[in-house]
Amino acid sequence: MARPRFIWVCAVGISFLLSTFAALRGGYVGPDYPMHLARLTQWQQVFDFSATSPPTYYLLGHRLFLLIGSNNAFPITLSIAQAGTNAVAMWYFFRFTQRRFEWPIIHLALVLFLTFLPVRVIHAVTIGTDSLTIPCFVLVLFLFDRFLVEESSAPKNAALLGLGLGLAVWVKYSFMALVPAIFGVLICIWRKRRWKLNRFIAICALALILPSALSLHSFWASSRVHGYNTEKHWLPKGAAPDMNYRDLLSIKARDIRLFRAPEYFKREILAPHEHSYLALSHLGVFTDTMNLFQDLAVPQRFESILIPDQKIRRSWKTYLMRTSMSLGVVWMSLALVSTPWTLFRALRNLVENKLQPEDSVAFLGSAYFLLIFLLIPFVYAGALFGYWTPRLILPALLYFFLSAFLLIDRKIVKQRHSGQIAAAVLAIVIGQCAIEAVMLA
Repeated sequence: MARPRFIWVCAVGISFLLSTFAALRGGYVGPDYPMHLARLTQWQQVFDFSATSPPTYYLLGHRLFLLIGSNNAFPITLSIAQAGTNAVAMWYFFRFTQRRFEWPIIHLALVLFLTFLPVRVIHAVTIGTDSLTIPCFVLVLFLFDRFLVEESSAPKNAALLGLGLGLAVWVKYSFMALVPAIFGVLICIWRKRRWKLNRFIAICALALILPSALSLHSFWASSRVHGYNTEKHWLPKGAAPDMNYRDLLSIKARDIRLFRAPEYFKREILAPHEHSYLALSHLGVFTDTMNLFQDLAVPQRFESILIPDQKIRRSWKTYLMRTSMSLGVVWMSLALVSTPWTLFRALRNLVENKLQPEDSVAFLGSAYFLLIFLLIPFVYAGALFGYWTPRLILPALLYFFLSAFLLIDRKIVKQRHSGQIAAAVLAIVIGQCAIEAVMLA
C-alpha cells in the first residue's frame, strides 16, 4: 500500500507544480474573471444575490485580499491555494476509492488519469467558484458515506452531513441537486432499516433543513434583485433554445471537426445546434479549448482588465490537444458504458440494503450532473454561453471516470485474470498524462 501512495504523492506533486507555474503566468484568468475579481475585492459585492454564485467563496477570498492587498500576488496566491485544496481533496478521494478495486494497478491508473485530467487541473487554478466544487463534493461524499455506515451515530452524522451540504450549496448553487438525491436515499433506508417515523423525520431535518433553507433563501434573494437564478439564466418566453434535447442526446457528423481542437473564444464552436453536447464536453475535458493555461499576451497588471481572449496558444500544442482528444475517446466510451452499469448496481444495492462506498459516488455524482444537463434547453444561449462546458460538472466527472475504471477492474481484468491487460491500461494512461502535462505546461 505504501508504494502506490508514494506514486500518488509524486503525481499529485507534479500536478500541483503545473498548477503553480500556470498561476504565475496568468492561469488564474478564466471565464468571467473581471466579475469574480470585483466580487472578491469589493465588500458590497460579496453578498450579491443577483450574480451567478453564492457568497462563501467570495467571503473567504475577500479575507485573503485584505491580507495581501491590491497587487498581482492576490490572484496568484488565491489560485495556488485553490490548487492545493484540490490536491488534498483528490488525495482523500483516492483513499476513498482504493479499496473498491481488486487490481491496485487499475486504481493507480485512475489516480494518474484524474490527477492530470485537463479540465480538473485547469479549473482548480482559474479564479471562480468552480475551483471548489471537487473539494466540496469530496467533503459531502465522506460525510454521506459515514452516515450510511455508522448506524449507531446516525443523528450526529446526519447533522454533520447537513452542515457540509449547506456549505457546499453556498459555494456553488449546483449542490442543491444533492438534496433530493439524499432525501430519496433516506426514504429507502428508512424502509429497509425499519426506523421509527420520528427517527426518520429527525434525521431528515438534521441532514436537509439547512441546505434546503439556504437554497430557498438564495432563490428568494435572487428574485428580489432580478438575478440569474430566477431570471437571467432562463430562456425568454417564446424564444427557441440554441441547444435542445436532440443536441444533448445525439451525436452529429460535424462533431468530427472538434477533433481539430478549435479555440473556444474564436467562436468556431458556438453556433446553435452545430455540435452535440457529448462532443463539446469531450473537447472541454481533454483539451484546453479556452487557452486558460496558455500564454497571456498582455502584462499581468492587477488594475487591468484581463480576459481569456488575451491568451495565445502555441501552434504545436494544438497537435498535443488533438492527440489527447483521440486517446480520450477510449475513456469517454468506457464512461458511457459503465455509468449506467454502476448506477443500476447502486440502485439495486439501495433496494437490498447493501450499499457500497462507490454507490454514494453514483447517487451524488448523477444528481449533480442531471441538474446541469437536463436544464440546458431551458437556459438562454446554452451553446453560445457555454453551459455545456465540463467545468460545470466537475464532481460528476469523478463519478463517470471512476465508473470506467471500475468496469475495467471488475469486468475486463478480473474476468480474464490478465495482468498484461492491466499493465496495458496503465501504460496508455501514462502516455495520456504525459501529453496532458506537456500541453498544460
